[in-house]
Amino acid sequence: MKIDLTQLLEGKVSELAVEDFFTPGDEDAAVPHGIKLASPMHVFCKVKDNHGCLTLTASAEAEYETVCDRCLSPISTSLSFSIERLIESKGTHITADDPDFEDEDDILHLVNGCVEIGADLAEAFVLELPMRHLCDEECPGLCPKCGKRRADGDCGCKFEKEIDPRLKVFQKLLEKPQ
Repeated sequence: MKIDLTQLLEGKVSELAVEDFFTPGDEDAAVPHGIKLASPMHVFCKVKDNHGCLTLTASAEAEYETVCDRCLSPISTSLSFSIERLIESKGTHITADDPDFEDEDDILHLVNGCVEIGADLAEAFVLELPMRHLCDEECPGLCPKCGKRRADGDCGCKFEKEIDPRLKVFQKLLEKPQ
């Protein structure tokens, strides 16, 4: 997603707001397997010129589809995230001594009056994804024997306490002496 900053660089405005939609491509950070964007990300960017120091703040919302990690039911959900970046232009040079400098990845480079934030948005989306997706916090999951969803009702499988055959010798220790 390219943002044209020529109006800001020419001094016509001191702040630039851009609202757009973005879909990550192959060149951006890879969306994890099992995650599918339901629609393009809705992105709102604001670029400010603070006496030659350009800062970009972007917030985005993405709707995506995946499956429950316990029962494999389809889930549709959304995720909101934001990024903040410094923009290095010809007249400015950001060094490690700069108090706003945290990481080189927090710096965008100006190319022909534009900055590219697609990879940063895709990376922020991936990093904000939860570790696991659940259809419900109390999701019982699947039956370990037959694979039926436990939320759909009893499958009729009987669970017997099974002992690993390699440890069957130790079962004698658990038996009470007569």
